[in-house]
Amino acid sequence: MDLLSLPGADRVLARHAVVLPQPDQLCGPFAAHVALHGVRPDPPGVTELARAAGTRVWPHDVAAWRPEGAPWRRDGWDVLPEAPSVGTSGTDAAGVARAVSALTDVEVVSVPGAGTHAAAWASLLASLLGGPDVGVVANVRTGALEPGAGWDVGHFVVLHAATATGERVGVADTYAELGAPGRPPGCRVVEVAALGAGLAAAPGRGLLVLVDPDDADDVRDRVARAGLSTGSWTT
Repeated sequence: MDLLSLPGADRVLARHAVVLPQPDQLCGPFAAHVALHGVRPDPPGVTELARAAGTRVWPHDVAAWRPEGAPWRRDGWDVLPEAPSVGTSGTDAAGVARAVSALTDVEVVSVPGAGTHAAAWASLLASLLGGPDVGVVANVRTGALEPGAGWDVGHFVVLHAATATGERVGVADTYAELGAPGRPPGCRVVEVAALGAGLAAAPGRGLLVLVDPDDADDVRDRVARAGLSTGSWTT
């Protein structure tokens, strides 16, 4: 079944191809920057979003945090605070949402993933195909998203397409190495069941749907009709 682009995805993918790959430990601000292009033509940069999100970087290379073959990039690290420990590095979803809200007029509709069945995600994604322009950021556990891939971390990606039934999803990742043959750089297709598993993984994950404030109630209605709730969640 063919993928259909989410509204605004052409701009998202155009920007995604230009800025790959992400700076290390900045996947959240990177994904937000890319996804914002679905809603706004000139959103804040990755480093600006990282600063507003409270991103902290662990100043040492941890190769296991990147997929095999991905480069160690430290763009923007000179203006970001260092994390006191490995476990306190990076950016959580609340920080990403806070940064988007603080630096733009774009609204963030948060959709928690815990306890949600794949059918509900499929219903939401299929519904978004017929909705307003959006940018969709997913916070997933990569090992659940693609079992056996050998890379298992908490990670932010952008969703840019789905089949008409929502059963398969287009993922724009933050690393070109994770792209599939025949797809745009860094892009691949996953089953919604795998996406749902990645979104449900502990300690709490979900979607951030970025949308124009005038369209936010429309998106919330689509979330509710899919059997999902909105509200804050943590990673």
